[in-house]
Formats: sequence, C-alpha cells, structure tokens
Amino acid sequence: MFKDSAGNTIKVSITTDMFNYSFNPEMEKKLRLFSEYGFEYIHWCDDWNNNVIYTQRDIKRYCQLIRSAGLDCLDVHGAATADIRIDAEDESLLRKYARLLENRVKFCGAVGGDAVVIHPPSINEGGIPARQRLNRSLRVFERVRPLCEDLGVVLALENCFPSDEEALTFYFEEYPPEFAGYCFDSGHAHVNGNFDQLVKFGERLKALHLHDNKGENDDHQPPFWGTIDWRRVIRWIKDTRYEKPINFEITHKPQFFSGDMHEYLEYSVDAIRKLINLI
Repeated sequence: MFKDSAGNTIKVSITTDMFNYSFNPEMEKKLRLFSEYGFEYIHWCDDWNNNVIYTQRDIKRYCQLIRSAGLDCLDVHGAATADIRIDAEDESLLRKYARLLENRVKFCGAVGGDAVVIHPPSINEGGIPARQRLNRSLRVFERVRPLCEDLGVVLALENCFPSDEEALTFYFEEYPPEFAGYCFDSGHAHVNGNFDQLVKFGERLKALHLHDNKGENDDHQPPFWGTIDWRRVIRWIKDTRYEKPINFEITHKPQFFSGDMHEYLEYSVDAIRKLINLI
C-alpha cells in the first residue's frame, strides 16, 4: 500500500516484466515480491514481444497466481514481433497478429482487466505510405472488435514513435472511446520529444506506462532517475481525471543498477513514493 505525505492512499501498479531481462524469476516468485513491496495491482507485460499463445490452462494458472499473490490485474500488454505486427504486409503474418491480439483480449477479460495495450504502426518506416499502413491495420481492429465489445476490453494505443500524433488521430477519428483508447508512455514521449502533441488525447487515456530516461534511450528506470519533468506529467494526468491506479513500467537493467531484486524494488518504491507526493 502506498500513501502520500498527507496519509492518503494512492493506488499503484507495476508491470510484470520488471525483472524479465535480468534475473528472470518464476512468475509466482515475482508476483509475491510485488505484493511484498506494497503493490496491489499489476499491468501484465509478460510475452509482449513474442508470439506465445496462452492456452486455457495457462490462463487459469496465471489467474490463480495473481489471486494467490493478493494482486489485481488492471490491463494487459498485447504481443507483437518484428514480423507479426498490426500492419504486416504478408497476409499470413497479419492473421497471426490478429490471433495473438484475440488471445490477449481473452486473457485480459479472464483476469479482470479492461484494456489491452497495442503498438500502432511506425508510419514513417520503409517508405510505405502512412495511410496504407494505417488502413491495413484496420482489418485487425475490425476482426477483434466484436470480442472486445463482448468482454468490455478497450484497445489502448501506446505512443511509441515521433509520428504518434498522426496515427492516434487516425484511430480516434475512426473508432469511439469504448473501443479505441490511449496508453500514455512517459519514456517514449520524452525520447521522441512529442509530449506537447500527445496531451490532447487525455480524454482517451485508458492505461499508463510511467518510467524515466535521459531523453536519449528508452531506459525504463524509476522516476527522477532521468530528466522527465514529472510535475508536468502528473499535472496532466490529474487533469485527465484518470481513475485507475498509477502504473509504472520500470525495468531492472544491470548496467544501471547492480543490486538484487529486493534492492531494486526498494529503490523503485522510494522513487514512486517521492512521485506520488506530487499527486
């Protein structure tokens, strides 16, 4: 449980892949660690960068592990690879992406979440016209829309590229907020220098990826490690009237922190407590 300096309880969430790229602990161990350090909510971020399909057995097991750790899952990160993505030119790869997304939407519904985070196309990539990339991605949206509406799950588009404003505007003009929402990633906005262009999407805010960097690389470190203007970010989030717990997408990287998992969690929790005092 997290409290601000006035004693008010602030609901805080953590992404599940915090240690996946260094210590890589078993799922049960890391979930219990998060609970031990005061987190009551998680954003499921495992398998976001591969093509793993969760079976019904997997889903049941993960639901049990989350519950037994005393956690609630708020939202889920959709999966994609370098080839299997929302704007894949190859029809078979586009179908594989749609199947992956359907799988994560079903998982999100099963764990009690309300949003699946997805990456929009990088519309300045490869010389392919932006509208062509965006139009191709609509085929995926249309395929998963009935499932999303049936389960009450929103697709939350994450800002990832300098071209975010154009892509997000396209989707939000195409679809209502009940189906297409926004995931704000503070680190991506800082690296790409486009925070000012993204604030207008606050009414669509459905998920948060908060982490810090120094404006050059996507380092995913705790608040105040880098150079993000956190007062400005928190002020904007408050202005959106975002009601879900505040989620942090912090990642342990040995080049930045040499301690063990407990030490990194202590360091991260201290930084988070400092930040919530701004809230």
